[in-house]
Amino acid sequence: MVMDRERLLEEMQAQNPWWTGSKPDLPEKFVKRPLQERVEAELEDDIVTAITGLRRSGKTTLTHGVISDLLETVDSKNIIYFSFDLAEGTDVRKVLDLYSEEVLEKTFSEVEDRVYVFLDEVQKLEDWADHVKSIHDKGYSIKFLVTGSSSMNITKGAGESLVGRVIVRRLYPFSFRSYCDYNEVEYPKIELENISYPQNAKRLRIQFNRYFEQGGFPELYEDYSEENLSQNLDLTLFRDVASIFSVNRTDLLKKLFRLTAENTAQVVNYNNFSQDLDVQYRTVKDYLQHLEDAFLLKSSMPHSSNTRKSMRKNPKLYISDHSYNRLYSAKEGLRAETVAFNHLKRLEDPKFKKRPEVDILLPETGKAFEVKYQDDLDRRDARNLTELPEKYDLYMVSRDTYDEWKVEGREIKVVPLWLICLAVS
Repeated sequence: MVMDRERLLEEMQAQNPWWTGSKPDLPEKFVKRPLQERVEAELEDDIVTAITGLRRSGKTTLTHGVISDLLETVDSKNIIYFSFDLAEGTDVRKVLDLYSEEVLEKTFSEVEDRVYVFLDEVQKLEDWADHVKSIHDKGYSIKFLVTGSSSMNITKGAGESLVGRVIVRRLYPFSFRSYCDYNEVEYPKIELENISYPQNAKRLRIQFNRYFEQGGFPELYEDYSEENLSQNLDLTLFRDVASIFSVNRTDLLKKLFRLTAENTAQVVNYNNFSQDLDVQYRTVKDYLQHLEDAFLLKSSMPHSSNTRKSMRKNPKLYISDHSYNRLYSAKEGLRAETVAFNHLKRLEDPKFKKRPEVDILLPETGKAFEVKYQDDLDRRDARNLTELPEKYDLYMVSRDTYDEWKVEGREIKVVPLWLICLAVS
C-alpha cells in the first residue's frame, strides 16, 4: 500500500520524537558499542557511512545511540531518522523532500548548519543508492548514514552508485566484552598479543558460561523464549532473504540453515546436503550464499598460497551467532569453535588449514588457533600447530586451562575460550 503525503509525514514524526522534545528510544540497558564511537568520529566527513549486519544485531539501537549523542550539540530538526522496514510505497527522495518542506522549511541548498540523515533498512529499496548519490553529489551539508541487513544489496548498491563515496562498517551481535558491559561486569583491557590471567577470572568464567548459552542478541536476554528466537530467525529468512533474493523454496531455506547450524564449524559437503534435501547441487550453493549475504552464515576458506585453487575447495560454514544452537543443537566443541571464530573474524577474514589441520588461521595477523574445548588437554593435540611457519603465534583454545607449552621447539599459548573472547572487542 502506497503511503500518501499525510500518512508519510505522520510516520516520520513518529520515528523522530526529538522534533517535539522527546528523546530517542534506547533500551534500559544501553551498551555503547565500539562501532558507535567509530561512526561518531566520521560524522563530519562527507563520505556516506553504511552499517550492515544481521537482523536484531543492534543496528537501530546503535543509530539511536548516535542520534542521542548528536542531540547534545545539534538542533533536533537537523536530524532525521527513517526506517523503511515496514514503510512500503515510499523511497529516499519522497522522505527527504517532505522533510525539507515540512520540518526544515527550507531547501537543502539553503540549510547552513549540517543535516544528519539516518536511513534504516535500506535493503528494502532497489534504488536507494541512486537517490542518495543524487543528493550527495549536489554538495549539500548533509551526512548520510544508512543501515541494512543484506550484504549484497548494500555492498552492490553502494559499489555501483556510490563508489568512492561510501564506507561500509559491519556490526556483529554482542561480543563477550559487550555482554560483560551489559551485565556491568568489569574486565581488564587485554589483547591477544599480551594476554594475562585476570584477578576476577572466576566471575568472568561464570559470565562466559551464561554468554555461551544465551548468545549475542541482547533483546533476548531479559525475555528469552524459543518462540522469540524462532520468530527472529523467520523474519530474517522470510522477510529479508526470501523477498530480496526472490527465493521460491522458503522451506528449503530453513532446512538448509538448520543443517548448517547443527553442523556449524565443519566443512560443508554440498553433495550430502543436496542428497539429504533432494534438490540440485546448484540450488544448495545458491541458497547457502543467500544465507551468507543475509549474515546468518559466514564461510571460511582453506588457506593456500594458490588463491584460485583455494577458492575451488569447499569452505567451512559457521552460524553467525551461537544463540541459534538453542534451536538447533550442535556438539559442544563445534559451538565453542563457532564462538571463537565469530570473535576472531572481527580482526580479519579467518581461514582454516587442511594440512596440517588447523581450525582457525589469521594469515595477515599471524595467529593460529586450535580449539580443544575440554578439561584434559594433551600436548599431542598441539602438534599440528607446530607444522605452521614460524611467523604464526600459536594458540590452543581450552575450556579453562591457562598455560604455556613448548612443543617441537615451538611456544604454544594455552588460553581459555572466555579469555580469547575477552581479548577481542
